[in-house]
Amino acid sequence: MELHTRKAQNLIEYAIVVALVSAAVAAMSTYVFRSVQATQKAITDEFTNE
Repeated sequence: MELHTRKAQNLIEYAIVVALVSAAVAAMSTYVFRSVQATQKAITDEFTNE
């Protein structure tokens, strides 16, 4: 019975890690998107000012 308990615990731990990593990626995607937009705007402004 202990073997099944360990497997279930490992599965739950992996699920928690995956959820945390997914949440971190989702939170970071907003900042990455903003950074990409700012870089595109800077490049556009550089070419329009010439």
